Amino acid sequence: MEAHWIWWLVAVVLVIAEMSSGTFYLIAVASGLAIAGAVAYMGVGWSGQAAVAAVLCSASVAGIYRWKKQHDRPHENVNFANDIGQTVRAVSWSDERHARVSYRGAEWDAELAGKAAADASRQTWRIKEFVGNRLIIE
Repeated sequence: MEAHWIWWLVAVVLVIAEMSSGTFYLIAVASGLAIAGAVAYMGVGWSGQAAVAAVLCSASVAGIYRWKKQHDRPHENVNFANDIGQTVRAVSWSDERHARVSYRGAEWDAELAGKAAADASRQTWRIKEFVGNRLIIE
């Protein structure tokens, strides 16, 4: 099999693999390999093909990495540690230890902390911790 077909075959395999990963890094590498295949088709030797593949793959992966760094969305990376100590308002109680509370404009499931005394008449509680999507209040 000729060298250009090998480059193109590997590029196609990477494009197919990219469809399951969704990161765009494999597309970047596949494009470098496809161009290396075109260089091989033009008759350039193995060292030239490998150099073109290495430079283009590295440059395209670095470009994607840089683009992702610049377009990072910190508001999507919520840190719940900032919520510890905040107050919530009890909306309803399902039993002595479990309630629905209002916090951040939504209702959350909440559970009383281990030693917290149940008090259905109390309206405001403090967040002690998070367990999954449940608030532990005291």
